[in-house]
Amino acid sequence: MRVPPVRRDRRVVRTDGGEDRPESEQTDAATVETVLREANVLEPTADGTDLRLAEGFAEAWHERMDQMRGGDRALRWLAASEGLDADALDVTEADDRYVVAHGDETVGAWHSRAGFLAAIVAEPTIREWVDEARLARLPDAPREELAARLVMCLERCPTCDSALAFEDRRDGESGVALRCRGCGATVAVSSIA
Repeated sequence: MRVPPVRRDRRVVRTDGGEDRPESEQTDAATVETVLREANVLEPTADGTDLRLAEGFAEAWHERMDQMRGGDRALRWLAASEGLDADALDVTEADDRYVVAHGDETVGAWHSRAGFLAAIVAEPTIREWVDEARLARLPDAPREELAARLVMCLERCPTCDSALAFEDRRDGESGVALRCRGCGATVAVSSIA
């Protein structure tokens, strides 16, 4: 199943509410796919009807997730990448939300710790695979969507390594959610426009 593009608000994987996408967003989605295919991050499935993570990229990404999985390593990495004091970060988990704050400012919000781990670890892994000059030339919107698009391609949970599956969204919106069959985490959601 080809997954529709998801929108991000900073590091938050969000949906677009099912509204028609402006032409610029459709172009951005095509740009994201092109960049990821040319960098051998995404490749066609065996039958050619869809895209999947390329084996080498998937292995590198999962290896990095495994390294960041325990304790507060991922939070410390996030703090370092944002120039923040890791000990001053606050995490709130409730209602399918994993929110990281620094004082009164929200650093980022995800659907779960699994979604958080996948998204923040995707960014440095992408930088290892996609040419830095190519990333620099991308407009902000498609560059910020790279990690969100890849999260929707995951097959195993970032936190417990169980199988992930697409399910209908539970919040009454049309679209799909990528959920873990083991721990039940919602890794990401996407609307179908």
